Amino acid sequence: MKVNSTMETLIEQRVAAYFVSGENNCAMTVLRVLTEVFETPVAQPVIDAAQCMPGAGGVDHLCGLVSGALMFVGVWGGQHGLHRSVLRPVTSGFSQAVRERFGSLMCSDLRLADGCGPLAVAFLTFTIPYLRSRLNVEALKR
Repeated sequence: MKVNSTMETLIEQRVAAYFVSGENNCAMTVLRVLTEVFETPVAQPVIDAAQCMPGAGGVDHLCGLVSGALMFVGVWGGQHGLHRSVLRPVTSGFSQAVRERFGSLMCSDLRLADGCGPLAVAFLTFTIPYLRSRLNVEALKR
């Protein structure tokens, strides 16, 4: 499943607003975009927590794009009353799919010399349809 051109334009605009010209890091940007797309409100302290996720600040560990998406799945699942054991297959499958698509989960491997804006767009273009196909409350409760 791919995103349509309208969704791709929205992703580009939101990444430009949040990350490229805004004050958000990769994790915060992904978290904000996913909350909009999935219409899942997130409290400001959760967004604030994303500012310290690995990848931010040049620690070269887990990419902030990945950690922001994983935080979103946790928030979404919590709002739907799902335990982490139910979400674990979603997050582990997502991590594996990211590794297959982008070659790594590590900031040091993924970070681009000219900035991560284009990578954030590509990441969200991949992530949104992936999560749409897996975040189904009724299917996950079975």
